[in-house]
Amino acid sequence: MALSQNDIQAIKDLLQRDPTEVELSIFDTMWSEHCSYKSSKRILKRLPVTGSEVALGIGEDAGIIRLANVDGKQYCIAVSHESHNHPSQILPIEGAATGVGGCVRDVYCMGADVIGVLNSLHFGKNSDNPIVDEIAEKVVFGVSDYGNPLGVPVLGGETLYHESYNDNCLVNVAAIGLIDEADIIHSYTPDRAKDEPYDVILFGKSTDATGYGGASFSSATLDSDNDEANLGAVQVHDPFLKRVLVEAIKTLVKEVKEAGVEIGFKDLGAGGISCATSEIAAGSGFGVEIDLDKVNVAFENLPPEVIACSETQERFCIVVPRHFSEKVLDIFNNQYEMPKLYPQSGAVVIGEVLTEKTYRIWSKGEKVCELPVNAITTDVKAERFAEEREIKDAAEVEPNIAIDTIIKATKSLFEEKNNASKRYVYRFYDNAVRGDTIVYPGEADAVVVAPIEGDSTGVAVSMDSNLYGDVDPYTSGSYAVAESIRNVIAVGARPIALTDCLNYGNPEKPPVFFDFEQGVSGIRDAAQQLNPCLREAVPIISGNVSFYNESKQGNAVVPSPVLMCIGKMEDYHKALTMQLTNPDEVLIAVGKRYAEYGGTQFASYTNENLDVAPQVRYPEEKSQNKAVLDCINDQLLSACHDISMGGLFGAVTDMVLGERGYNKCGVALNLSTDHTLATWLFSENGGYVLSTSLDNLPKVKALLEKHEAWYSVIGKTTDSESISIAHDTHLQCEVSIPEVAKKWSQYCV
Repeated sequence: MALSQNDIQAIKDLLQRDPTEVELSIFDTMWSEHCSYKSSKRILKRLPVTGSEVALGIGEDAGIIRLANVDGKQYCIAVSHESHNHPSQILPIEGAATGVGGCVRDVYCMGADVIGVLNSLHFGKNSDNPIVDEIAEKVVFGVSDYGNPLGVPVLGGETLYHESYNDNCLVNVAAIGLIDEADIIHSYTPDRAKDEPYDVILFGKSTDATGYGGASFSSATLDSDNDEANLGAVQVHDPFLKRVLVEAIKTLVKEVKEAGVEIGFKDLGAGGISCATSEIAAGSGFGVEIDLDKVNVAFENLPPEVIACSETQERFCIVVPRHFSEKVLDIFNNQYEMPKLYPQSGAVVIGEVLTEKTYRIWSKGEKVCELPVNAITTDVKAERFAEEREIKDAAEVEPNIAIDTIIKATKSLFEEKNNASKRYVYRFYDNAVRGDTIVYPGEADAVVVAPIEGDSTGVAVSMDSNLYGDVDPYTSGSYAVAESIRNVIAVGARPIALTDCLNYGNPEKPPVFFDFEQGVSGIRDAAQQLNPCLREAVPIISGNVSFYNESKQGNAVVPSPVLMCIGKMEDYHKALTMQLTNPDEVLIAVGKRYAEYGGTQFASYTNENLDVAPQVRYPEEKSQNKAVLDCINDQLLSACHDISMGGLFGAVTDMVLGERGYNKCGVALNLSTDHTLATWLFSENGGYVLSTSLDNLPKVKALLEKHEAWYSVIGKTTDSESISIAHDTHLQCEVSIPEVAKKWSQYCV
């Protein structure tokens, strides 16, 4: 158990007695960082979580944002975004797969139909330990091993590499689903339970011991001395059983709607039965009584604390009016014959809702738990303290870096996995299984789907993070927001919502907690100031916090806030990719460059300005976002790509190569004296590269000037096989596209 002696004494003081074994296990789970957010919840209150288009905000299993009104139906997007870091480090296939499964369950239990999954994967590098590379391979397999057989497209994401992830990989997953707002099902007991009896029904896979202690395991520093216990705390996935469950859930939702009954619906993730049943009751001021003898278990003689707190996958909990319970049991047990699909699986009534705020559990005729429900769901908190450090927030000079250094960088930048094509990752995923995908991974900065049958509304999604956290934790948060917003804008979508997953080390260490506080502040400020269309923040509607991402040796991950942006397109036919295909088009850089190299890909080539990360200058970036979105909506561009990791040179190379490969379209850059050559090519400050025809150039310039966005015409596309780079009209270097393509795609073989 992860409970401290102080925790145990606090429990005794609360109960005025010694806790039972079951109660101790429940407190160990529910008071863990993973479930209680005891260190982070006061800081998370800084984030903007409301907005005019939010249908359901933070607080339930998934957030929901309004998308489009079609034929009288208000369609919405439901989103869940979580981490599964510790399990993926210990058992990478199972850890990654169950991370996907958890997010998928969150979306389904809101009544939505899952339309896609995304992931942000962070792996180690330059390690002598072969396990580091093995974990990376198996995590990718785990993601595909769940999404593919479930029939849900893995739409996109990102993959980053850094030495700090050698001991702790990060696996962040998100799922998005489509739902009619009128059909939203909540994650709490309806008020009608005050006037009529409500049953608690458990359905899905039979309960076993897998994942027991998983929540507390995910809320502590990984210890290699506890390998056996760690393995037991990782859940095991079964996407084929989930596929049947999904169809049964759709039938359940239909029957609920036709019968006009109100239900509460939660998935069983961290904490298993104890967490789901206590939260579904406490969320609306009720209590619950559970009989563990009624739980369908996989093995005899499981201890009651294991039955109560095991995190066996592919399970859900619902509360329904008692008169409707038989209908629910019939759907799962008879119509979909779940007991025949997996031993002892199916649906069973395991308890009832109480009007008193009590959490009570029985086992073999003995009362093994009697707790105030709020004590395990809302009351716990931990005081943490931040230790400030000096952060440099702007570059003072623009150094003139030697041409030899610049040429070296252009020739070797794509030898780094961070800058190379990630096709070797996403080729394992089915990106098109539903037939809704419009823009695929690798084709653009965001993926675009068209989820509403017969309607042109598109949904763009992008998941982003960076490696700036050690240099500037505030900028790490703000930049992740800014890049995710740029990415959906680059395909022509308006940002409508954000989700976050905040990955840090031990919050009990003041420097780590300072980094966390700064990251949250950066996310808040960027969300409030970068909405290009509405005079309100882009709301954060889902997310989680993952602490203790460090080893017993004290090796913590670089502060890693991961942001996902959901964007709306009125007409997905206008979706734009990054691929350059036509010679004799004009290239425009949007966004001023700054020589801020801390944490960038150019940092390994220079000693200049490494103490300042690429800053997010909100007024400048908001102007850029408005101008570029207008250009795409007016169909003035043939290609668009944001400037981020790898700078302008990385962006232009991506546009030349692209998912479809080299298209016999080279580039001739002629960069002005506004910046030094190194700053032009390798600054990672936010911006865009646009490609437009000579005919449309005046209109593009007019829109950029209208919104006061900084821009510069930087060259043109050619029919050559090279990227030539001139500065102040003087040719500085020329890069062979076949040579750079070989390095860029070297990991894809």
